[in-house]
Amino acid sequence: MNMVHIGASLLLFVLAIISVLFSVLIAVKPAADPANSVLLRKANIAGLIESIVACAVLLTGLIAVYLGSWSLSLPWVWMSLMIMVFYIVALVYVTKPARLIVSQRGSAVKTGMQVILQIGHVLLILVAFSLMFLKPS
Repeated sequence: MNMVHIGASLLLFVLAIISVLFSVLIAVKPAADPANSVLLRKANIAGLIESIVACAVLLTGLIAVYLGSWSLSLPWVWMSLMIMVFYIVALVYVTKPARLIVSQRGSAVKTGMQVILQIGHVLLILVAFSLMFLKPS
């Protein structure tokens, strides 16, 4: 189960980097444009896959903790759990609407905020990775 969790986590990191690339490409020309509609469709598909993989990482992590020698009372387990829950909620309720607004009628501020949101997602994953590898008590 640990290998599945690690593989899903690495896939989530790759998908987060791809989402950053899509947000930068959409930010190049943030308006209603035929090229942006194709990019938006691809970004939405990547976002859907990212959401599914994030849920899989969360579930496999909980199963790994349950089957492993760790307790749910360890601080790194709870911090990682909260990071992943926040990641999934922010992905669905903040990042996707921001992506849709930027592609339709984006301004420079909205475009910059969307790119910053995507980079924030990558940083959250890096913090969760460090918690998993270091396991601070």
